[in-house]
Amino acid sequence: MRPALTPDPAEPQGADPLNELAALRAQVARYQSAFHLSAPGQALVGLDGRFLEVNASLCDILGYPAETLLTLRFHDISHPDDIADDNQAAADLRSGKLALYRRQKRYLRPDGQTVWAEVTSRVARDEQGRSLYFATVVEDITERKAAEQALKEREALLSSMGKFVPGLIHKIGFDAQGRARFLYLSDRAMEMFELPHEMMERDYYAHHTHVHPDDLAYVRRLATAPKPGALLKPVDFEYRVVLPSKGLRVYGGHAIPVTEEDGSVVWYGHTADLTDKKALQEARMAARVAQDANRAKNEFLSRVSHELRTPLNAVIGFAQLLRLSSAGQLNAEQLQQVAHIENAGSHLLGIISDVLDLSRIEAGNLPLATEACRPSTLLSEACHLVGPMASERGIAIRPVQAQEDPAVCVDPIRLRQVLVNLLSNAIKYNRPQGQVTPRIWREGDQVAIAIDDTGVGLSEAQQQHLFEPFNRLGAEATGIEGTGIGLVIVRKLLEAMHGRLEVRSQPGQGSSFIAWVPCTEAGDLPQAPEPAANPQPRQAREVELVMLYAEDNDVNIELVREVLKLRPGCLLLVAGSGKEALQMAHAHTPDVFLLDMHLGDMSGFELASRLAQDPQLAAVPRVAFSADAMPDQIHRAREHGFSGYLTKPLNVHALLNCVDEHTERVRGR
Repeated sequence: MRPALTPDPAEPQGADPLNELAALRAQVARYQSAFHLSAPGQALVGLDGRFLEVNASLCDILGYPAETLLTLRFHDISHPDDIADDNQAAADLRSGKLALYRRQKRYLRPDGQTVWAEVTSRVARDEQGRSLYFATVVEDITERKAAEQALKEREALLSSMGKFVPGLIHKIGFDAQGRARFLYLSDRAMEMFELPHEMMERDYYAHHTHVHPDDLAYVRRLATAPKPGALLKPVDFEYRVVLPSKGLRVYGGHAIPVTEEDGSVVWYGHTADLTDKKALQEARMAARVAQDANRAKNEFLSRVSHELRTPLNAVIGFAQLLRLSSAGQLNAEQLQQVAHIENAGSHLLGIISDVLDLSRIEAGNLPLATEACRPSTLLSEACHLVGPMASERGIAIRPVQAQEDPAVCVDPIRLRQVLVNLLSNAIKYNRPQGQVTPRIWREGDQVAIAIDDTGVGLSEAQQQHLFEPFNRLGAEATGIEGTGIGLVIVRKLLEAMHGRLEVRSQPGQGSSFIAWVPCTEAGDLPQAPEPAANPQPRQAREVELVMLYAEDNDVNIELVREVLKLRPGCLLLVAGSGKEALQMAHAHTPDVFLLDMHLGDMSGFELASRLAQDPQLAAVPRVAFSADAMPDQIHRAREHGFSGYLTKPLNVHALLNCVDEHTERVRGR
């Protein structure tokens, strides 16, 4: 017999309808409360799209009060571009094709703003599976969309910069193992490292295969993860790469450390190809070094010119003075001896000038002052200068043969130097009782000035070595004076004036050296200066001119004193330094300054500047007197206000003419 069943006291013994109703109402109340208090917007939407019930959050998101929303359909407040997708989604939910629909869409608020929302919808069905309404949750993602848009714009900007900014823009981070990786890499990976962009994004260390072996350790250190708590500073870097197609390149850039919100450290940086920039810097540095070297060489040549010309100043100057002041007191033999001294000094001066000219030409520092002039005038002057040499050797210089005399564009001083050299060679290397024939003609835009001689001529082998410095082609064994650099200077001077030198010669038939120079329009040709009269001693008279001479060389002082004895009306005051010259000038204002350009305590330019700044002395003319005969120095002196420039060795005629000129000026005041 089975035992009787006793009821379980925990089991309800019967359903109380009132309790069930109360429980149901409490449950509904909880659901209603959850619906209305939900942070996301919630709505029950009819199958026709009309809002059946909405919570407060949805009203806040959409900007409509509940009573207004309950009169609208969701189509009425949706962005026009989203309605078609909404309708399709609703149909798919009703048909059962979709169980859940989630998308991002836009709503239009009554204040005109657009709200981005993430919408999730399900369809509610009855027991028979018929669709009743849509249960929809709406989350406001407007701020998130704005942030996403800002991020897209920033990425677009970075991408644009990566396309148009040379080099690579990059952001580098580190994984848990401390290995570097690109968090961002602009689009020039292939151009910079000749590697696919995807490869470098995937493997930071891929580009190390193209780093120069000597720089690889340094580049690897750059990619080392920072130690916790380490003080990081921006870095500048530079290294070399060897690329398959471009070869050796120099890369460099700048990187800045930034600590992200999660505490990780990343490096923002830029890497660029510095090869061309480095080459330009090296070229500029080389040019600066060359410029400094040229400046030093010019200063050296200036100093050498001064040191060599200073003793010659005494030799040639006193020889000239002896010849001029002792006229009638020396017999013929003594006058000849004085002439030998003067000629030897002039020959040595010519050698010094040639060596200095060649040095300046090779350094590219020979200034030229081109102008329009007549070649016949320069050729006549050159013939006059070499006339005594030709007479002494019994060589006849024939009159210039010229069908026309077109104007040429040259530096007249330098072209005259060329012609004197060619004429001197034609005289020295001629046969006894030979002839020299100067000729001028024009061919197109060039003018030819030829010097023909009746000498022994040159073989083809000799002509091949004609322009080698210091190679005299065996003439050193003949006793004929020369250095072997004259023709080298001639050719370089002509080339500097956009001309050239042509040689036509055959053994036994003489030689013809032809200087080709560019012709030009006649223009305003400078008038030839009147020939200076031979200076003569003057009778003693009262002082007409006070000259203050600043000089620290006793021999030069003595020479100038002796020369000025030919001008008794000139009172010479001598200062042994620049400082003394300033003191003497204040004590007795002179009529003219004669300034040596290499004084012991200051240069002639420094002294001239001091004088120009002194109201008492600024108007007193200044004449430079220096062994530095470089044309650029003479030009510089003109720019510094010097009214004249006398060179050493002293030309006695030039100094006396200078004194006469300033004496006439003082008389006319």
